[in-house]
Amino acid sequence: MKLTTLFRTSPAVWAAPFVIALPLLYYVGGPGHPPADAYGFAPEITSYPLRFSYPFAYAVVSALAAWVSGSLRQAGVWDMNHARSRYRIAAQALLPVVALGWTILILPSMTALAVAGAWPDWDSVSPLLVGMIVCVAHAVIGFTVGRWAPKVIAAPILAVVTWVAVAFTVTVDAPWVRHVSGAFPEQLMFGEAPAWGALWPHVAFTGSIAVALIVGWSPVRHRVAAGAVALSVAVAGLAGTYEAVKDYDYTPPLKTYAVTMECRHTGQTRVCMPDQTANGLPQAVDATRRVLADLSRAGVPRRPKEVIDTLPAGRFSAASTASTWRVPLTVAGDRHDTAFAVTIAAAGMNCPRPDPLLRRVVIAWVAHITGTTQSWERLRSAIDRQGSPGDVDGMLRSVLSRSAKAQAAWFTSTSRKACAV
Repeated sequence: MKLTTLFRTSPAVWAAPFVIALPLLYYVGGPGHPPADAYGFAPEITSYPLRFSYPFAYAVVSALAAWVSGSLRQAGVWDMNHARSRYRIAAQALLPVVALGWTILILPSMTALAVAGAWPDWDSVSPLLVGMIVCVAHAVIGFTVGRWAPKVIAAPILAVVTWVAVAFTVTVDAPWVRHVSGAFPEQLMFGEAPAWGALWPHVAFTGSIAVALIVGWSPVRHRVAAGAVALSVAVAGLAGTYEAVKDYDYTPPLKTYAVTMECRHTGQTRVCMPDQTANGLPQAVDATRRVLADLSRAGVPRRPKEVIDTLPAGRFSAASTASTWRVPLTVAGDRHDTAFAVTIAAAGMNCPRPDPLLRRVVIAWVAHITGTTQSWERLRSAIDRQGSPGDVDGMLRSVLSRSAKAQAAWFTSTSRKACAV
């Protein structure tokens, strides 16, 4: 059959206007639209429309594949003697169906990138490629069901069951289910990208079922052997994938800082921000230089090797260390408050639960030294709405009444004491 004839006669053609419209509506006016503050980060931009396109694409592909298969069965194609193998016949019949599923996935994602003016990269394309492969697997599953069940029953049931099974995996208590559903379950944050361990299980789980069914299509004379091989493939694929993801948390494995960083030096300290927001790097460098100079004059010199922006850390920002200060440089720059953000890092309250009173006094003292007292008062008024842990102002006045050398010694000892408590 000619390619033009194949597409013209396929049910995927008349279904296309309806099934393509829905994911586009999700993108235009629904939760599939990426946030405005994505900074042109392609993986974050594509993760939003993809999250809602996966289940719909799989449902459409499985239902139409069952319909195509049922039509071939009704036409007696499998009873005819023909030179082409049944695999080639199935592949040709499924081509328009799979193409439609791919369109459902690709169109909203590429539209989002075009609107944002961002170029796709591997981290943004890899979840899309996973979905395209899983579409093929669902086409095989739907085609197999359509060979044995009436198409008017198989198609709607597969559409509903597939959509529910994929779309609602994120509501299941068992975390492993969402990591094999075929739908990458997270809408990413800036700097995040899916790790390899978050992608291949989706392909392996559904793909093992599809491969097992393909093996089961072998000629009748090999039915027993084909059935044994098919069962082995399915069990190995499902069990192996489950073993790989059973210890995953609700969030899949993610890479952070998956962006190109631009860095500049101030003395021995390197200040780094992502390329997308690097226009604020001169301001960050200047703020870091001033804070370090103020602390040095106060007798508490700090020499971090790196001051790095926390924006690309996504949801898993690590704590600062003596050599690496993690500072929200981009966010603070938007608020014109970069010096105070660096000041908080310089205070050294990096332990998980520092003493709340001592922490406030230490930050207040460092803010006084670096000339960021107004920023500290704004922060303090926000964090003290539930009540103050003690007389911060009285303790600060007591410290400031001492000599510069005594203040420096107080800062060193109190910082350690706050974390020891």
